[in-house]
Amino acid sequence: MKIRMNPARFCLGIIFALCCINAVQGAEHSGHGSVDQTSVALSVNAPIASLLLKGVVVIPFKAEEVKIAPLYGEAAAQVLPRLGHLHVTLDSAAWHWVHADDGPIVLQGLSSGKHQLTLELADAAHRILASRTVEFIVP
Repeated sequence: MKIRMNPARFCLGIIFALCCINAVQGAEHSGHGSVDQTSVALSVNAPIASLLLKGVVVIPFKAEEVKIAPLYGEAAAQVLPRLGHLHVTLDSAAWHWVHADDGPIVLQGLSSGKHQLTLELADAAHRILASRTVEFIVP
């Protein structure tokens, strides 16, 4: 079965990803610090199997006590309910991108084989609140 991709959506996705990478590129991962937040939780599901068989990785997640939104900085970190976003790292790369909505993580075009995706729930000031890793195999 051949999967057709909308070129306009693909280009927009690439532009969005590059903008996100550029926005976080200067931040040192280890410099974000960590905040003890016992009520904060991040649950990550395995990729949706039927789509994974077609080479599309869709990973649903849920953040507890944090509203996922594209707002950043110390002022946004003081807002209640707490605002945050995800730092997403594929295959232990030295860089990550920001996912700032509550929709699932969607990846396409990965090589066949085993992959690892790490999701870090961060507050608006990029302090890591919770982290989960999911492994999957692209056929």
